[in-house]
Amino acid sequence: MLLSTTALFCAELWPRKSTEYVLAEDGDSDVASASRFGIRAPVEDANIFSQLTFSWMSPLLKLGQHKQISEDDLWEVPSDCAPANIAETFDANWQHEIDHSEKRSPSLIRALWRTVGAHYVLGGCFKLAQDILSFSKPVVLSMILGFVASHKTDKPQPMSFGYFYAGCMLALQITQSIALNQSLQLGYVTAIKIKSSLTTAIYKKAVWLSNETRQKYKTGEIFTMLTSDVDSVARLSDHAHIFWSGPLQIILGTYLLYNTLGWSALASIVVMVASMPVNRGLTARMQVLKKEQRMNKGKRIALVGEALSGAKIIKLYAWERPILSKIQYVRESLELASLSKFGRMFAWASVSMTTVPFLVSFTTFLVYSAFDGVSHGPLNARLVFVSLSLFNLLRSPLTMLPKSISTLVDAGVAAGRIHKLLTSDELDVESVTRLESVRRSNRETLVQGRSNMDFAVKVSGGSFRWSSKDSVQLDNINLSALSNEHLAIVGRVGSGKS
Repeated sequence: MLLSTTALFCAELWPRKSTEYVLAEDGDSDVASASRFGIRAPVEDANIFSQLTFSWMSPLLKLGQHKQISEDDLWEVPSDCAPANIAETFDANWQHEIDHSEKRSPSLIRALWRTVGAHYVLGGCFKLAQDILSFSKPVVLSMILGFVASHKTDKPQPMSFGYFYAGCMLALQITQSIALNQSLQLGYVTAIKIKSSLTTAIYKKAVWLSNETRQKYKTGEIFTMLTSDVDSVARLSDHAHIFWSGPLQIILGTYLLYNTLGWSALASIVVMVASMPVNRGLTARMQVLKKEQRMNKGKRIALVGEALSGAKIIKLYAWERPILSKIQYVRESLELASLSKFGRMFAWASVSMTTVPFLVSFTTFLVYSAFDGVSHGPLNARLVFVSLSLFNLLRSPLTMLPKSISTLVDAGVAAGRIHKLLTSDELDVESVTRLESVRRSNRETLVQGRSNMDFAVKVSGGSFRWSSKDSVQLDNINLSALSNEHLAIVGRVGSGKS
């Protein structure tokens, strides 16, 4: 096993193709000389050890010692994170859902899972390793404190034990740091891929919306989807691991607390369970206020867009003050009011976050001192420090679980709106045939004769109506328009000129 690990380490350290990243020379006054925009990202050629330690970023960090980093100094985006490649992969997965819509309804979650599932699972593996390692440190801390306490007795432990425990603590800290940062990095990559996939899909869908569907989705609503809804779904990539990691951390922490303090650790469980409804109520209220604030923001964006598009009419009829007062009412009386309420609820949530861990530790130590104090010895430094370290580890899942539930609900609502847009009706591409046309003068047309390539627009037996629910406004229309002639369509209002 040791030989295979050493061979793998040597193989991975074998030099690979250079990224040709040139650092600025000492005293080089030309800032642009160090710019290497367009160079292949070194992370794509980095070995496994370079990726785990992020040492592939060293050239960029060294360059920052010589000059201020600018956009021209950055590498290309890795191919697996390029927006074009991500959008192409998601489009193929979403089209697969559409093609199989007869058997099952199209699922946005399944399409996203096929697009980013590999990074999510790998990030979950690192998260699992990080959780296990983080709860291993209190065990080693207990051994270290026991080693120190043994030297005050007649039977001290050998010094080699102390060095071994210290080395284990160092190795655990380094490995946990690597696992944590890799989990965060993969979470960020997953969020970027989700944003790129959904943003591109929404934009393409907005271009091909049918006339009837376009009446339901205004510009402000689509803009809200591109910003708030996409961000809500992308944030789920950071919080989704909490749904299995949080209970796992609580179980591990409770088990270790029971081994440390005995039945007195049940007092901490009682306080945790009692605090969950409070945290859940605060997060639910924050969720309602967040939705309200998002709706008010959409109203304001719609009003501003309507004012900008009709600026000429507003100036002509001198409607500036009424329009401005309407926008100010939505902004100040609705949007800022809901934002202020959200801020107050967030403050109460912060108080709960800081108060609950203190109550947990205080109640546990009080119960142990008053009713036990014998099963695991007196309340000494070893029991206190190990228990406090476990309480600090339990603080994260206790605070993040309610937030993750709120994030899940928010992401579900946002994903539902995006799914409704992506599955709405589109323009019928086959109803219009786009042929090659040639612009020629009248003389060339008379000499060479007229052909189909001379027509800019040609309608044969066309039927037109405003929506699928309305009756046909124009029927059996035949129209041929040359590329070099001027036409005028005359008719009453509502007769179908548009």
